[in-house]
Amino acid sequence: MEDVSAVMSWFSSPIYSRYWQHYRQAMAWRRRHQGAYRKAWEAAYGPAQQRRYADWQASGSDRSSSSNDDHAEDKSSSDSDIECDVSNMEISEELRQYFAHTERHREELRRQQELEAEQQDSYVPADQDLRAVGRRSSAAPPAERPGERRAAEMKKLYGQDAAKIMAMEAAMQLVFDRNCDLKQPKYWPVIPLKL
Repeated sequence: MEDVSAVMSWFSSPIYSRYWQHYRQAMAWRRRHQGAYRKAWEAAYGPAQQRRYADWQASGSDRSSSSNDDHAEDKSSSDSDIECDVSNMEISEELRQYFAHTERHREELRRQQELEAEQQDSYVPADQDLRAVGRRSSAAPPAERPGERRAAEMKKLYGQDAAKIMAMEAAMQLVFDRNCDLKQPKYWPVIPLKL
């Protein structure tokens, strides 16, 4: 049993007292910041608005009530020196603009993450056949005739020679497809060498 207690109490060793002192200071700052943020939010948007950091209050109160008494006596005097009274704090227009800018930034990040998730859905692993993935079937009929848009683009690019160039491209694609069907090559992974 002594081995287990020795292993479990390594963090209460005196050599870690400076770490725990800094930890308590950081937690005290965090609690003060939560209160200031809550008051600034309520002043800017009103108390009826749903708070973004509601989970902070829950986790902060749980931790503060569960703190040990033996750590309380180690509390440094610098914690009490750094007091911040935010009860009479005035919210400037700049702070309101900062909060609005932050919300816009969060919304932009959320949209960007959604786009990245959509791109991730279309990701094809390197060991799969890219041509088979591209041939996804749908129940809906095509909106336009197949190849009509491509023919118009080719006509615009090459003029009278568009039909000849399209025929050459089709011939090359057929040769490629035939060779792939005959030899069935393994796909080489296209990944960066520096990960």
